[in-house]
Amino acid sequence: MRNFRSLLGAVGILAASGMAAHADVIVAANSAAFGNGPIGAFNFTTGSPVNSFVPDGAFDSNNGRGLAMTLDRYFYTELLGGFGATDMIRIAPYNNGLGGADIGSFANPAPGQGVQALAFGAAGLYVLTGYPNSTPTVWVLNGVTGALVGGPITLQGADPGMDGFTVLPDGSFLGNLGDALNQYTHWDATGTNTGNNFSVPNCGGATGVDIAPDGGSLYFMCDFGSFVQTDFLGNFIAKIDAPGGAWEDIAIQQQFVCTDPNGCVPDDGGVPEPVTLSLFGAGLAGISAIRRRRRSKS
Repeated sequence: MRNFRSLLGAVGILAASGMAAHADVIVAANSAAFGNGPIGAFNFTTGSPVNSFVPDGAFDSNNGRGLAMTLDRYFYTELLGGFGATDMIRIAPYNNGLGGADIGSFANPAPGQGVQALAFGAAGLYVLTGYPNSTPTVWVLNGVTGALVGGPITLQGADPGMDGFTVLPDGSFLGNLGDALNQYTHWDATGTNTGNNFSVPNCGGATGVDIAPDGGSLYFMCDFGSFVQTDFLGNFIAKIDAPGGAWEDIAIQQQFVCTDPNGCVPDDGGVPEPVTLSLFGAGLAGISAIRRRRRSKS
């Protein structure tokens, strides 16, 4: 636990130093309620709802699962029949939370399996497949074309029911150990389970996780009705209610626009690229150099 907290703390410091801060954090949730569940957006900074809408793909017997969000669009998925496979990854406009008719779709990288989580990161759109009975596997798609740019990466020892998942700034993964379990663990970028587990404070069952736009904290979907923010050491920061649905997955609005054919890019506000694995390594090397200089002076 201590080593894991040290790792996450280092990731958080490097991530926060590599990205500009934004005043408001917009968080969205995909409804787990059977029957035409909506996608809702909330302003975590003010604690107030923004807007919600019923997306085109939310059919009567489906269960909202995967969700990711940029400045201009939502990526979302459904489980056909409630617990079955996912037909496609659907794309809708963000439109200040009002959504709208789907503007595109990507093929499911694992046909016949359910997509239980989505996350947006530096390499593209991360897709977690495997629900309900296959080994959880991570794929990375171009956020504009849907082309496969990474994966498959098998998450060692993961449960097919896991529904909380995100990618950390160093390229590693964080996810829960089963459906609605408040028991999270860490995998490195190759999918190897590091064995570091933790629980989310002030939370019963957690069904979603995402990283803050500045890379400095984590947000969790708790008990189907509230959001909890923690730092990278697992310390509680804040909690707000999410009324209006039985919410399943969670997405923090990442500061990207998806217009470049090569993928989604930082917005015009000057947000640098998210921290990559190479920057993470460079940061650790810098820390080591400082320690060596201090020892030589002493």
